[in-house]
Amino acid sequence: MDTTAIAELTAGFEEPFRVLGRDPARDRDAVVISWPSVPVEIIHAAGLRAVVARGGAAPTPAADAVLEPELFPSRLHQLVEAALTGRLAHVAAIVLPRTSDSDYKCFLYLRELVRRGVVGALPPVLLFDLLQSGGAEVPRYDAARTGELLARLAHASQGHPTDDDLRAAIGAANTARAAARRLDGLRRSEPRLGGLEALPLLGAFWHLAPERYAALADAAADAIAARAPLAGPRAMLAGVPVDSNALHAAVESQGATVVTEMSPFGAGVGEGYVDVAPDPIAAIAEHYRTRSIDARTPVAAFERRIESALPGVDVVVISLPRDDASFGWDYPRLRRLLERRSVPHMVLDGDPRRPIAASDLRRLAALAGASARPEARHG
Repeated sequence: MDTTAIAELTAGFEEPFRVLGRDPARDRDAVVISWPSVPVEIIHAAGLRAVVARGGAAPTPAADAVLEPELFPSRLHQLVEAALTGRLAHVAAIVLPRTSDSDYKCFLYLRELVRRGVVGALPPVLLFDLLQSGGAEVPRYDAARTGELLARLAHASQGHPTDDDLRAAIGAANTARAAARRLDGLRRSEPRLGGLEALPLLGAFWHLAPERYAALADAAADAIAARAPLAGPRAMLAGVPVDSNALHAAVESQGATVVTEMSPFGAGVGEGYVDVAPDPIAAIAEHYRTRSIDARTPVAAFERRIESALPGVDVVVISLPRDDASFGWDYPRLRRLLERRSVPHMVLDGDPRRPIAASDLRRLAALAGASARPEARHG
């Protein structure tokens, strides 16, 4: 089951958005989301499944014609391309969380493209207005928006979810998160799992049914735990959260092992539990308010995440591509933290999904070489 589980998890991460539009009957229970700050528990309780729009190398000529260059990340170009070419015509809904300026603008663009008749039939295009600040009224506001989202998705699915349905969805997702934490734990201290392989295994959480994900992740963890430890410096990826493992591949090609990343597709998958409280809507809203990793996560929360991971990290690679409008502002604060902790780092400003420049590869090799650990112990 080990190789089968790893293969199914990897496909569960890579395939769902890519295959939309091929099978209208299959698409009807899909909720396409632009970033995983939309609660999967809400989607599952409504009887639907999540499909996250991810960036990619596939050309997006239709989207490029209506989106300004270098303002929207690849994942939003891919989402708009799919909308304009009819691939999303049969999905249940499109949900964009208001967790970055580009996601909010994309929501407005999609609504305007429909209004002008540039795109034909689209399913409901919804904005999930999750706030991540700490004001006294924020939890109540977020709970109201989460309840509103459930109502809209239930209408789309013609379902009638109850509080018991929500608690069941919470419990299943918590079990899946526990399995993800077990997998992620195999990357710590003496890692047996590199980031290139790990990110799809963890990121499949957002696409697979939680019971299936938990079974597959546990099977994969059983197999990986028997491997010998990996050598080389342990690297963290920070900056703009990655939605693919292309940057992991570049870092690991130079002898390092990516043991964590500030991304909801990687190490962030297994963070925390949703408390099955008397009010499950409020519990879900609170979890995503405090745990979501995106452009509007408070910088202090990011810094705490990074600082807590530094004891198991030898080097940090920070990705700040040219379409970033948020994370670069936080770099001086992050640089000071790394300097205080004497952790070497470097910044990459290229597209993390495209082949890395030769000069950046040489910088990565120098960083890895200067921070090399002794050979890992075997046995």
